[in-house]
Amino acid sequence: MSLSIRYTRGFLLDLKRRLSFVQRAHDLLEMKRDQEIRELRSAIDRLRDLRAVLEKKAEEVLRDLAMLQAVYGSQEIISASMLMDERIEIEVLPRNVMGVNVPIIKIVKMPEVKGRYPLHVEGLAEKVRGLLEDLLRVAEVEAFVELVAEDLRKTSIRVNALEKVIIPSYEATIRKIGEVVEQSALEDFIRVKLVKRALERRRGSERA
Repeated sequence: MSLSIRYTRGFLLDLKRRLSFVQRAHDLLEMKRDQEIRELRSAIDRLRDLRAVLEKKAEEVLRDLAMLQAVYGSQEIISASMLMDERIEIEVLPRNVMGVNVPIIKIVKMPEVKGRYPLHVEGLAEKVRGLLEDLLRVAEVEAFVELVAEDLRKTSIRVNALEKVIIPSYEATIRKIGEVVEQSALEDFIRVKLVKRALERRRGSERA
């Protein structure tokens, strides 16, 4: 904290108001940090579950693909893949979570599978289609985790800076100014008393 310190009661009151504002900011950031931790934990659990499902489906797709290649040959699978003439269409929309913009992936269009492939390939194509949808969901949650984790890191740095540096600095300065102001007030009080007594003695001697 860099301040031009003045040892006056007015400056002391102003400093106390600033400290109150900084403490409120600290409390809000602390609440944000705690909420981000909760959101992050929930998202990590969700991501773990999604990845487990994705891995299982990927294993099924690879197993079915290996079986088809063994029965029909690689060229048959390659020829069937050439029949796909549509693309996946998605929109990435922003969502604000505690001041952090995270992406929401909206699937606009997925390639149609039924009736487009030979029957022995259609089942595999359906599974690949579902796998792609799961991949997008995983990508969405992964982006959420990365972005919120980075903001949590920054928020924690701010909270620690306020907690360990800025607020203690304000409090120390307030104590120092308060001591000086009190000492000055005491000295003024004593000075007034001495002057008052001197005046009273002078008046008494003048009457005599």
